[in-house]
Amino acid sequence: MAVLAIALALLAGCGEEDPAKRAAEDAHDVAMVERMSREPFKPIVPIPITQTDIARYGLDKPGCRFGKKGQAPVFIATRDEAFMRVGGDLKRYAARDLAADLPGGARTTYVGLSSWVDLVRQPDAGVPSDQYTWPARLIVHDAQERVAYRADGTVTCRD
Repeated sequence: MAVLAIALALLAGCGEEDPAKRAAEDAHDVAMVERMSREPFKPIVPIPITQTDIARYGLDKPGCRFGKKGQAPVFIATRDEAFMRVGGDLKRYAARDLAADLPGGARTTYVGLSSWVDLVRQPDAGVPSDQYTWPARLIVHDAQERVAYRADGTVTCRD
């Protein structure tokens, strides 16, 4: 009788699984699915916007331009929209309503179809600046909130 009781106890224990072990396996499975569903990281490399682009697309409006020292702008922001050339395409971004205002009606954050852009003022650090020109950092985030591009330069605004 004792042997039968021990055999039944062992069989009953075989079907049970340790809850902590099961939770760890579930967490591992979820993490693996999340990693597999992420797009591979692709850096974004803006190309300077030329005077031809500015004339062709009517980008000479009040707002702000971000560029590296001595180069044409890589980002042009107006009251409602902003533009950045990536590859052969001129990408359009919509102004985020809750973002801070800049001179000329531009905003600090713009949202696109697969990325968004933050324009951040940097400390002046001996660089001549005023209300319309200051050192800044342009940060482009991809759809999965990774920094795809970051550059320091100068913002120039006009009303």
